[in-house]
Amino acid sequence: MGGLAWRERRSFLKVKRGTFRKRRYIRINSVLPVEFYLTDRFGKRLTPYLQGFTNNIGKGGICLVVNDLWWGFSDRLKEGERITLEIEFPFRKKKKLTYGYIVWKEIEQKRGFLQYKMGIEFESKSSPCRDTLFLYALTKKIVPYFVSIIIVTLSAIAFNVWLEEIKLKKENQKILYSYHTLLEERDNLRSNIAKQKEFMISLNKRKEELSSYIEQLKEELATWQKKYELAIEKKEDTTKTSNLKQSIEKLKEEIVSLEAENSILKRRIRENKNLTILLNGTLNNRNEQFAEINNKVIEGMYEWIKNRQDLHTGLVLSYEGDKSLNKVAFTYDEALAVIVFVIHNDVLRARKILDFYMERINAHQPLYNAYYTNCGVFEYIVHSGVNAWIGLATLYYTKNTGDSRYMKLAHYVAKFLLKMMDKEGGIRGGPKEKWYSTEHNLDSFAFLYLFYQLTGKEKYLEASKKIEKWLDKYAYTDFPLPVNRGKGDATIATDTYAWSITALGPKKLSDLGRDIDEIIDFAIKNCGVKTTFKYNGKEVNVEGFDFARARNIGRGGVISCEWTAQMILALENMADYYKNIDPVKFNYYINKALFYAQELGKMIIISPSPVGRANPTLPYASQPYVDTGHGWRTPKGNRVGSLSATAYFIIAYYGINPLKAVNLEVSLKNIYEKRGNLSYTKIN
Repeated sequence: MGGLAWRERRSFLKVKRGTFRKRRYIRINSVLPVEFYLTDRFGKRLTPYLQGFTNNIGKGGICLVVNDLWWGFSDRLKEGERITLEIEFPFRKKKKLTYGYIVWKEIEQKRGFLQYKMGIEFESKSSPCRDTLFLYALTKKIVPYFVSIIIVTLSAIAFNVWLEEIKLKKENQKILYSYHTLLEERDNLRSNIAKQKEFMISLNKRKEELSSYIEQLKEELATWQKKYELAIEKKEDTTKTSNLKQSIEKLKEEIVSLEAENSILKRRIRENKNLTILLNGTLNNRNEQFAEINNKVIEGMYEWIKNRQDLHTGLVLSYEGDKSLNKVAFTYDEALAVIVFVIHNDVLRARKILDFYMERINAHQPLYNAYYTNCGVFEYIVHSGVNAWIGLATLYYTKNTGDSRYMKLAHYVAKFLLKMMDKEGGIRGGPKEKWYSTEHNLDSFAFLYLFYQLTGKEKYLEASKKIEKWLDKYAYTDFPLPVNRGKGDATIATDTYAWSITALGPKKLSDLGRDIDEIIDFAIKNCGVKTTFKYNGKEVNVEGFDFARARNIGRGGVISCEWTAQMILALENMADYYKNIDPVKFNYYINKALFYAQELGKMIIISPSPVGRANPTLPYASQPYVDTGHGWRTPKGNRVGSLSATAYFIIAYYGINPLKAVNLEVSLKNIYEKRGNLSYTKIN
């Protein structure tokens, strides 16, 4: 740089001195260490390295602060002097080198030392460092505000989500309250209509009796009038004619009185007819309202199942409300969840569950009865029926999606069940079990027959036929009960009655010489119970199905919500079978299905945990921690949401037979929505 240029630069800095001091800096909370030294106009170093720091940074320069300069250097730091700075940035190994000029200087007395502040303006060739420095300062300045904005935004979002959840919970509570209210109103309307019908019958009977008696009296009056007229004509004595006249007058009075009563009866019959029409109209209106709100309840129950799915393992928690089971997923329940997800076209959720079991068999592990949601095993037991159900879920998924990626899982289940089969065709309870269960054999039959239908492999058809023969020999009897719980076990189990209908089907049972109506009738008479259910401090009367014959257990009637749903599906299957064969039986079974569905609806509760978002769900049973009669007890807790009960109710609502992977023409949904050519007598 030449002398003239140097003089011009110094002159320019004198002009700029007043304005640079006023420039706005960006103040940052942290300081940057700076090493610096003075140079001449040729770049030769004039001083040793000195140390300072900066915390005010501008686009064109910085404010350099030095505490207690070395002796003799204060006078050398003058305005216009050229300065070289090495600035150390956080998280960077190399220091940044930049050049500038001192444009102002201030000295401030601190406690024990002097503090020097200097305004440094960068040279143009220092622009890379200058830009980096300014960007750093800008970032330090903006980031706290940006973070604050993010925190405020996230807080606002969280608050809105919380408000939405509160709103959703209130809406769900309102829906369920309306649902239960409609159930109660419909019950009362049906009861009143039934009473009106009985009253109408009594009125009509009295009217017929009265009309008949009036006719009889009129005939008698006609006879007496003839006698009276004949006596007058013959001019018989006055006493006789007087008595005849009195008898005639009495008959006339009685007839008038009876006709007046008859008129009142006719009026009351008309009024009763009008009232009955009004009640039926109100009931139809309530039925339409119920159909609409029932869909919302079913949707809410499905949401409850979705909310309970673990996002990592894909498993859906089996219970909600029993602390001892709050992290447990039973494999049978997971099979039902897969079916429910497929029904709702939620294929990804179904895959998550099936992926979990695929991982188990790929790791050469057995399929246990229950797992923790962290993948640990909760119940180190392997049962044939449970394996068959995860197989049925796999086949239901495959059949309805066309996706065969899980057929390896189905092949594993088939191979496992064939290993459990004895020479007679019976399926043992499991690898370590010696007992034979009707339920497990029904499950295995259904799976192997469906597997044959999907693969066309004859060996699975032959295996299913062997199980069918075993069932005919050991499960079904003529006396004293139609269905045994297992080989050599005459205990009554409600699910064996329901699954006999849904697994084998009414036609196959009939072909085996079994009375399908007797099977259902026996279950209704022996396993059906009337009890009370407490919910929200209110006690309601409800009918459903026990796990077994209640009087054989001695603990009073207990309703199993899942097994009641199984019976509802069995009744739908019976109605579906009879729809083109016997209209009377069709109406009987569909009305029974509707009745028990309504009764089960009385037991729907609000989800007892925040995760459930107050969605509706069904408890496992009407009473907590009671003996089922089959070797286990119901869960603990007064409000225990159950995956199996809720899922099976949804399956029954849609009329899905999971043991055959078919959709019934007769379903609660179709009836509520009045679809198809179904002809049935409504329960009024």
